[in-house]
Amino acid sequence: MRIDKKLNLVIPVETESKGTVFVHSVPLRRDVFEKYFLIISKTFAAIYAEGLNAIVGPRIAYLMLKKIAQDAEVWDVKGGIQEGLIAEINRTTTVVASGQKGWDMQMLSDAIYNSTFSEDELDEIQGAIVFFICASAIHKRDQLAEVLGVMEGLWATSSTLLNCTEYRDYLQKSTQTEPLMPAEKKLVPYEEQKQLEDQQPMKPSSIAY
Repeated sequence: MRIDKKLNLVIPVETESKGTVFVHSVPLRRDVFEKYFLIISKTFAAIYAEGLNAIVGPRIAYLMLKKIAQDAEVWDVKGGIQEGLIAEINRTTTVVASGQKGWDMQMLSDAIYNSTFSEDELDEIQGAIVFFICASAIHKRDQLAEVLGVMEGLWATSSTLLNCTEYRDYLQKSTQTEPLMPAEKKLVPYEEQKQLEDQQPMKPSSIAY
């Protein structure tokens, strides 16, 4: 399957405080990848060198990134990985949750500050996102589609061409006439996303690595 645009990741999470929420993550911009390419590449290589790949990688990717950054003494220093790369990921990752007036959006950083997730929930989210970030940055696009397919089967994630606002609108429309189904039943099929995109005017897009 040929992928002409970068796929985004959606992670359904059953939370104790908000019920089912959807975490929407996007690949890194080119300039962010260029700034942190060495740590990202080392994390990616370490995951695959240990034979973890998409089966176990989404569970431990954040921990692997943290270990590699700590070994290089760039994790919690000023301008380091925690303050730079992780903060950027948290800023560009969106949490979509059902509210009194429909589906609300907030940055992952705000959701963490507001204690939306338990520690276990956050561990799973961060692991899946870091694995996705590394895979998106390093894999060729056709390879990435296969890797994300494995994640979908094992971790109930979803690949989407929709940005966070479009995905929020999709959820809004799909739940107006029917109750919210279990998370794995509510993910947007790739074919449906492509049809939605083809119906919209072509928009310029920046290349993110």
